[in-house]
Amino acid sequence: MGITIDGLPVYYEEQGEGVPILCLHGFPVDHRSIKGCVEAAVKGVDGYRRIYLDLPGMGKTPSAKWIKNADDMVDLLRKFVGQVIGEEGFLLAGYSYGGYLALGMAHTGLFNIDGMFILAPAMVANHKNRKLPIATEADRYICKGLQRPSAPNPDFDMFLSSSIVANNEKWQRFKEEIAPAFKIADKEFTDNYRKRGYAVSCEDFRKLQFNKPVTVLCGRQDNMTGFEDAWDMLKHLPRLTYTVLDRVGHNLQFENPEAFNFHFKNWLCRTFKNA
Repeated sequence: MGITIDGLPVYYEEQGEGVPILCLHGFPVDHRSIKGCVEAAVKGVDGYRRIYLDLPGMGKTPSAKWIKNADDMVDLLRKFVGQVIGEEGFLLAGYSYGGYLALGMAHTGLFNIDGMFILAPAMVANHKNRKLPIATEADRYICKGLQRPSAPNPDFDMFLSSSIVANNEKWQRFKEEIAPAFKIADKEFTDNYRKRGYAVSCEDFRKLQFNKPVTVLCGRQDNMTGFEDAWDMLKHLPRLTYTVLDRVGHNLQFENPEAFNFHFKNWLCRTFKNA
């Protein structure tokens, strides 16, 4: 599916009917990085319309010269919501940079958001300023039977470097949900975007006012976005559930899928109007 926003064709997919859940992927991957885990979590659950889009320069959405920074990205999302969801309230789920953009959306006050699920969020745009754990080799667990590629494989190397628990099932999900997007992203656009406009202008989320249910799920060994910044910036929110899981890294959604499924379903229950 697709719509056009200011001349830019934006690709998105939908599953199910009911309460809209807008799902935002990480950077510079695409909708597959969040679709796989959300679809697994809502299996057998009716009443939700899951919407997965590819952000500009990633997946099947081309880049655009007018997308210069994260504020432009948030404005594109405002227009996307206006066309695809309309004025009704919706739920918002974001993985990694998608979580960062979700918080940026909430900060504007321009969206009718009824709840947010934030997975492994990038709370601080500048990587050097993030509070990151040091994941040592002692923290990593490579399961017996992991089938390594016979030839050098950059995707497998990336999988191992970002994983705390590595087995064949997790490697398969990495190959399907994460690795392919790196190959089709507009590298010139994403490199320039990261350098010049990765941050929203309202990055200090300590000032965020949001009284709807929020779940933040982080990995204790996540050395890409960490876990401490999320607590520091969001602990003031009145309906926050904040969880840090041991023995998982940045790909928490398939390193510990059981925990992800539980917390996602729990968040859905908390977003009921009368909950």
